[in-house]
This record gives sequence, C-alpha cells and structure tokens, in this order.
Amino acid sequence: MRTKLQTIDRRLLMRQCVACGYDGALLRGGAATRCARCGCDLRRRPARSYAEMEGLLGRPVMIDTSYLTPARETAIVQKWIAVFFVMTIAMISFLYLVASAVPA
Repeated sequence: MRTKLQTIDRRLLMRQCVACGYDGALLRGGAATRCARCGCDLRRRPARSYAEMEGLLGRPVMIDTSYLTPARETAIVQKWIAVFFVMTIAMISFLYLVASAVPA
C-alpha cells in the first residue's frame, strides 16, 4: 500500500544518476542534461532518488517499448529461425561425418 513517505533519513530522498550513482550538486538543481561523472543522458534516464526507484514516491516509471515495433520483432524472429536452421544443418553434417568415419 502506497502511503505518504515518513522518514528522517534524507539519503532516501537524494537524487542520483541511475547509471553511476553520482549525487553531486549538478543533479540537485535539475538543470543538468548529462551526468558529470559518466555522461548519462539525464533527459532520457532522469536522476532519481532511492524512494522514487522503489515506488515510494511519484508515478511509476513507464517502460519504453517503442524500440520493439512489429517489423523489428518479425526481423528478430526471422534471424533466430535462420540461426536455428544453420545450427541444425551443421549438426546433421557433423553426425554424418562421424558416422562415415566409424568403421562398420
């Protein structure tokens, strides 16, 4: 159950870069577009506090699935089918060579 967070520990509310954990002065103001330590794009992955990451504060984070379009998903499936086909042919060829090398 989500309730109002009641804590005296300010470390839970301190915003950090989600990539490297940097919590310097540049992140506190919210004006930075990149992390000073690792260069993470803060517009794409904004700095968040531990309480925000655990869902104690704010809205839940939406997962961006726009990179997985139906055309891209189809291409990925086709590539895996091709890999499976090539591996099957290689296994059959290997078994044929082993069978022909063993004297009857």
